[in-house]
Amino acid sequence: MKVFFGAAIQGKQDRVERLEINTALIQAIKDTGSTVASEHVLGTNLNETTSLLEQTLGKLLPVGMERTVMVRNKMIEFIEGDIDAAIFEVSIPSLGTGIEIAHAYLRPHMNLKEIPILALYQKDYWPNNLSSMIRGLTRESAPSLVLNEYCAPEEAKRFVSEFVHTVARK
Repeated sequence: MKVFFGAAIQGKQDRVERLEINTALIQAIKDTGSTVASEHVLGTNLNETTSLLEQTLGKLLPVGMERTVMVRNKMIEFIEGDIDAAIFEVSIPSLGTGIEIAHAYLRPHMNLKEIPILALYQKDYWPNNLSSMIRGLTRESAPSLVLNEYCAPEEAKRFVSEFVHTVARK
């Protein structure tokens, strides 16, 4: 099974801030025997993130607008492409992650196969709690999305494992 994993990478104080939880969640996906479409969220700085993106996307264009558009388009291609599910860590507000989530849950509106989506957020991590744009997704607006709050990394990993195993059984 192929899973897209998304999380904030630029809106954080630094790229190490959520590295531990993102690493744990990606490993939890892999522990189910699934593959992760891209692990670029594990980069601890711009160079590492670039290297991880290039492992997935191939050689990137030089820094600039063309490269920005290329990376954005490739991420959307992943979400609209041949994946079986998507998992997002949304404890930190992220415009990019929000756009990825929208593309994931709107797939049926684009005549693409609906995929199950899991969004996870850590209780009380962000001072203003979870964005209304995510918390406000209802079963009516995003029927394939499950939103789970967790307190500890082990709980988040359990949510991921249960989610992936449930998707695999369908």
